[in-house]
Amino acid sequence: MYGAMTQRLSEHDWLQHGLKTLAKLGFSGLKAEPMAKSLGVSRGSFYWHFKDLASYHARLLEHWRAITTDAVIRDIDAGYDDRHRLEELMLRAIQRGRQTRLDQAIRHWALFDKTVEASLADVDRMRMAYITSLLVAAGVSQKKAMLRSRLIYAASLGDPHIAAQAGPRFTDDDIRQLNTLFSET
Repeated sequence: MYGAMTQRLSEHDWLQHGLKTLAKLGFSGLKAEPMAKSLGVSRGSFYWHFKDLASYHARLLEHWRAITTDAVIRDIDAGYDDRHRLEELMLRAIQRGRQTRLDQAIRHWALFDKTVEASLADVDRMRMAYITSLLVAAGVSQKKAMLRSRLIYAASLGDPHIAAQAGPRFTDDDIRQLNTLFSET
């Protein structure tokens, strides 16, 4: 929790707090007054950075995409060679998990808000396109890569749910085997 009312929060602070709130309470928790109270600041701090709740929600979705998709892609492209990019992405997405509660909250919110639904669809397309590009770089045909990217993405979304109910998650070795299987031309 942030300090007393005298502490000045940045836009980034509000966005980070919004993602935590969304993951914990769902989209109904994304209101200026309760979030300000939980941060120990006045509601005016919120309105200093955001015109209204709709503009905050739009920035929150942009921030979510930036940290869960754009930054991951940049990091993998900068830190790994072609041979290891897909494996690293799969390790991060499946084994290590992508803030599962946050992703679940975004997907639930999208059921009630067309703007969120459109943003989520854009992110899903971006993520699958990236996976497709990694498969194509590994020598897989475009047609096969598109199908495989959808399967890989579906596994990354579904494995936390399956593992929570029916057993252990994929191990790093499992993911390396899957990478080899999916990368075969």
